[in-house]
Amino acid sequence: MTCNIAINGFFGRMGQSIFEASINHRDVRISVGCDVEEKISSTQNTKDLILTSQLQQQSDMFDVVIDFTLPESSIEVIKHCLVTNKPITIGTTGFTQEQKKFIKEASKKIPILIAPNMSQGVNTSLDSLASMAKSLRDYSVNIKEIHHVNKIDAPSGTAIKMAEVICKSRGIDLGDVKSEACPIKFESIRERTEIGTHEVIFKNKSDEIRLIHIAKDRSIFADGAIETAMWVKNQKAGLYTYNDYMVSK
Repeated sequence: MTCNIAINGFFGRMGQSIFEASINHRDVRISVGCDVEEKISSTQNTKDLILTSQLQQQSDMFDVVIDFTLPESSIEVIKHCLVTNKPITIGTTGFTQEQKKFIKEASKKIPILIAPNMSQGVNTSLDSLASMAKSLRDYSVNIKEIHHVNKIDAPSGTAIKMAEVICKSRGIDLGDVKSEACPIKFESIRERTEIGTHEVIFKNKSDEIRLIHIAKDRSIFADGAIETAMWVKNQKAGLYTYNDYMVSK
């Protein structure tokens, strides 16, 4: 059976990457593209795709939502999903603690998968980071991340997730990532053509170990978003991670 997907943030970089990647996925159809009204009004609908700024009005046209936008927009779409009882996969990052609480409450009613990074490579490397952090307990940790100039949040959601995994493995609190007291040091760089690079550096006086993930094409995130959307569509209400999807395969 075909899975009909709505993309929130359709005209964004990731929205367009997901739309293009969907061609390579069997039993998947992007049926609805949602974005701001000014972008919708300047674009004609096609026979196979409905463009709208009001996702809730097209609820009969899709089974699941993929959201790559900004935190405020993501929260609004989750509210629409609550009303229409639709599952959602979220790749947006930069949520406040209050917004995270809202997402957790919403997940009691609908299936929500949220992942700061939709790459299988990054998510697989988290297990390695946990093991390294535990074994290299006396090493300092620096995380360097590079993204395109339009990425607003810094450090990136992926960098923060990596730091959380490391701190959990060591039994310490990450705390405020902007604070000098944070046990992990971050470096955020924004470059015009960068897709996404994350480098974790474990260092002491004698040596250093580096784990690097370099995204060469947004299709790795787009494919991950589509695959998790197809998976979360069939789950019961709850808050899921990319790892939940991976272990189920």
